[in-house]
Amino acid sequence: MVARFAGASLGLLAFSVTIAAGLYAHNPPMVTLSRSILALFTFCIMGLLFGRAAQIVIAEHERNRRAEIERRYRDDAEKSDRQAKEKSIDSRMESIGA
Repeated sequence: MVARFAGASLGLLAFSVTIAAGLYAHNPPMVTLSRSILALFTFCIMGLLFGRAAQIVIAEHERNRRAEIERRYRDDAEKSDRQAKEKSIDSRMESIGA
């Protein structure tokens, strides 16, 4: 989804900038339009590639972050289990009178 939005945005931006530059330079309409269409497709492809790279980076970051959070919860659960066991042992020792 991000790749398509990036491709479309960059393509339309390149198209409009090329049209404006052609009009400003008083180029013939066919030259301006052909350059604009070429810029549209070129920047659309570039946007798709950049958007796909962004998706990959975001997905990798999400996986790493999820693994880190799961590790923290697992460590916290193990810690609380150890504390509960120690508390249980201490209470047994006190009930015995040792």
